[in-house]
Formats: sequence, structure tokens, C-alpha cells
Amino acid sequence: MHLKTQTIKKANGRSYTYYRLAESYRENGKVKHRILAELGALKPEEVAYLARRFAGIAGIELGADLEELDVEGLNYFGPPVLVEHLMEVLHLSRWVEQALQGRRMKFSVVDALKVMLCAHLFKSGSRAELAVWDWQQKLFWHPHRVADLEYHHLLRSLSVLTSIKDEIERKLFLHLGELFDYTVDLVFYDLTSSYVEGVADWSELLQRGYSRDKRGDCKQIVIGLVVTEGGFPVTFRVFEGNRLDQKTLQEMVQDLQERFSIRRCIWVSDAGLLTEANVKLLQESPYEYILGMGGAENRKALKEAIAKARALPQREFKDSRFWEVELEEADSGSDEGRAPRRIVVVESDGRQQKTAAIFQRRLEKVRQAFRDLERQVQKGKYVSRETIREQAVKALHQSRVKKYFSFTAEQGRFRWTEDEQAVQDRKADAGKYGLLTRSHLKPEEVLSAYRTLLVVEDAFRVLKDLLDMRPLWHKCDDNLEGHVLLAVWSYLLYKTLETLMDNHGLELPAPRALQAIKEVRTVQVAMRGQAIWKLMKVPAEAQQAFDAVGIENLKSRFHQWADGAPAYDYQPRFANRRPAETQP
Repeated sequence: MHLKTQTIKKANGRSYTYYRLAESYRENGKVKHRILAELGALKPEEVAYLARRFAGIAGIELGADLEELDVEGLNYFGPPVLVEHLMEVLHLSRWVEQALQGRRMKFSVVDALKVMLCAHLFKSGSRAELAVWDWQQKLFWHPHRVADLEYHHLLRSLSVLTSIKDEIERKLFLHLGELFDYTVDLVFYDLTSSYVEGVADWSELLQRGYSRDKRGDCKQIVIGLVVTEGGFPVTFRVFEGNRLDQKTLQEMVQDLQERFSIRRCIWVSDAGLLTEANVKLLQESPYEYILGMGGAENRKALKEAIAKARALPQREFKDSRFWEVELEEADSGSDEGRAPRRIVVVESDGRQQKTAAIFQRRLEKVRQAFRDLERQVQKGKYVSRETIREQAVKALHQSRVKKYFSFTAEQGRFRWTEDEQAVQDRKADAGKYGLLTRSHLKPEEVLSAYRTLLVVEDAFRVLKDLLDMRPLWHKCDDNLEGHVLLAVWSYLLYKTLETLMDNHGLELPAPRALQAIKEVRTVQVAMRGQAIWKLMKVPAEAQQAFDAVGIENLKSRFHQWADGAPAYDYQPRFANRRPAETQP
């Protein structure tokens, strides 16, 4: 950026000078200028102030004689420094290079990975991955340090990374245990979905199914994620968009047994995975488990457990009360030496209030609809039995409380009743839920472990809201999986940053640290016709984050990389594309 002057001579013979804030850019190899703001007529001291402000941004001290200062371009310096450092801490760059030895690649997959991880961690917007061709040019070390990557190189790297995913995941899992000194006693498994805009009739993975994003109008994929108790991702799988939750468990259990050699862990999952087939699968596996109880398939067992719990002594854990109900084993001999199966019935005042309020709203919605239907039938708006019945069924559809209501529809007449006793019984048990477990944990530990399942929900929140996992914009299934892989590995870097700052005693949220690091930029200025790269002032929070993760001598790194750096040059991805009529 720089100041441009415009001198206008008026009819009275006097000349007036006006100032504009302008920006330099290149188009087809030529330097051009665009006006950013009209500043009007400025006093000499105001011009000097603005010039010194530009100089301050660039870290340059101006003498008494004011020199012309032209700020020609800004690049990101903090993001690539952080990403490269965290990849070194995790050995990610080394292992990707080792996995690709022997393959004839015409570009650096590691460099492409670095650029795309920067894009996911630091660029906002759901199309970050498709915009990395533009994004990479804004990273200070690119293309100064590596050969320029083309857009098709970035897309090609997605399928390449997917092909080595399993090998890298296993090495990362073992290294993380050594790096942060933890043992895997608990793993948490949950599912989410991510949708795609458009018809997407080319994909076998993209199907319509239950959408966690409330985009039932779009096709989607289902993603299963396993994380440790500390929130580090272990592995993930991409399933068809119409795959039911219960149908995903077998592949993940086999992964833990065969690929990660985890001998003892407790599998913790929510109610969506509790089916007879899945319980049988876990029974036959070497793993203990804790599963939330919900859904029609186990509602009867939970109801029986709640009834038994009333006769058992009540115990307390934090803000909850719980009862332990042991289940009879069909064949106790086959399970010799293993922990007995139990249902821990839990009651929470907070959960009771929330569940009862939701239940009451659903009831009231049906009541109001039935009252309105009564009035409309009395006024003659609906007369035939079929029409009245159709409206009543419509009011109950997806209400999730239809079993508490009954109605009769006749010619010109509508009557309805509510099962008040069943409603009262449901409200009394509103705060109760069950945890089915086979483990050696105490009931208090079972409850605590299940509550820690929130680490998976936190992971999905970061993946979707901060790391641009949705929506999907690719047009082949390999790249869809590669997109998810980049998001999960970005989350791995995010958790590593968060954990290192926490171990350092730094109470700084990871999103704020990333934003501060994004502000660490380099600026190219022109003084006396010479282009010079300068490092802008490093925000205090960015410096704290760098110190916490072990990044030292930031200025030395900058001077080393800036030596011989080319002039600022930014070319939009389609700037030099030939017109459509001239393309072959």
C-alpha cells in the first residue's frame, strides 16, 4: 500500500493536492494500482504521520527526512512456521516421505500437505481446500522455498495421502503415547455426517441418510471417529451416507484389534450403537465396553432396570444419583474371568428438567393442534371422516409423543384423549437413563467415563466449525476421503497445540492462539526503489504460543528465509486462463 497524489488546477489558477490510499498488484506481468480510499486534501504533518504508520507496520525507522515508502505486499509467516514445527514434533513429514519412497511423484506431497494444513487451520470459509492454490501464494515460504504447486497437484495429493493413511495413523498413535506419556485405557467412538451440494450422482459413498447437519435435502457421507480420552484422534472411517450407526462398529473394532494392537481398552459409545448385534460383537471381542441405552430395541430392558433400581440403595456421584443393576448371564461359563454385565441407572436433576421441558413442549404442540382441529371441525372446515383423520395423523406425525394420545374421527366429529397416567410416569422417569457395561470399573467410574464421551463431540465441533470439513466440494470418492483426512490431521495439529500450551501452563484457547499466529506476517516495502522484506510486530499471544510449543528465534528464522526472497507476486488461480472459445 502507498499514498498517491493527484494535483488539480482550478479555474482561479490555484492548484490543490489530494491524496489516495492505493495498492499495487500484478496483472499479466504488469504492475498496476487500485485505489482503496480517497483521503482528500492532507496537511504535511498528516502525510508524514501516515508514512510513519506504514513504516511502523514494516518495522522501519524513518529519519527526519521523509522517504517515500511503498507497502507492496503482505504474506503470512506465522502459519507455515507453526505447521512445519508441529509436523516435526509429530514426525508427520518424515513418515509421509518414508511411505512414499519408491513412488515417482512429480511434486512434493509433503509440501502440498503443509499448504493444505495451513489452509484448514488458518483460512476461514467452507471451501478452504479448493482455495489452497490461492492460499499457498500468501504463505511466506512459498514459492521461495519449494517449487510452485499447481492446482491438480493439490487434488492428486488427496488420493495419495489416503493410500498411506493406515500406515501413518499407526505410527502417529504409538508416537503420541510416547510424546504425551499416556496409555490407552479408554477409547471413544461416535459418528457424524458431512453433506455435499448438488446431485452427486457420480459417487458410491454419497447417499441420503440421517443428517447431523439437518441437511436431509443433500447427499452425505458418514464419518466414524475414534479418539483417546485426551481427545487425540486414533483413526477414522468414511462410510456411505445411508449407513446406519449400528453397521459401522465392526470395522472399527477390527481396526483396534488388528492395526493398533490395543490389548485392553474400554469401548465407550452413545445410545445409537446399542443393538443386540453390536453387543454380541463386543462380547466376542477382548474389549470391555460402556454403551448408552436408548432407542426402542433396549427400551424394555432399561424400563425393567429402572423398576429394579427402586428397590436398591441409592448412591450419589457429583450432581447425579445412580443405582447398579446386575444382569443375569445366559451362559456364565463362557464368560469366566470376565466382568459381569451391569446396567448403571443414572438420575440427574439437570437432565430431568431438560428432558421434562422437551417432553412438555411436544405434548403441548399436539394438544394445541388437536384443539385447533376440534374448532375447525365444528366450523365445518373438515367434514369427512377421512379428511379429519388425515389432519389428526398429521398432527401426531414425528411428534414423538403419539403413544400418549388417542382419537376418534367420524363424519363431522373429532374427539381425542390423553393418557395422563402414562404422561406422569414418563415425567417421573424423565431424568433417568441407563449405561450398559461389561467392565471392572466401579459404577462411579462408569458414569465418569461415559461423560467423557463429550471429547468426541468436541472433536466434531472443531472439525466442522473451525477446520472446514463441511460441505464437501470434490467429485471423486478418493478425494472425499482425502478431504476428511486433511480435516482430521488438522485437528491432530490443533490438539497438539492445545496440549503443549496446557502443559506449558498457558491458559490461552487454541482458536485465539491460531488467530494471533495468523497475524504474524511479513511485509514487502520499497524504499529508494529497493524491495525489502520486513517482519511485522509479533502479537504477545502469538509469542506465548510459539514459546509454549518450542519455536525459538523467530526473527532468525525470518532473516534466514528472507535472504534472497523474490519480490511479492500474487496471481489468482484463473487469472491467466485462456478464454473459453480458444481452449482446445
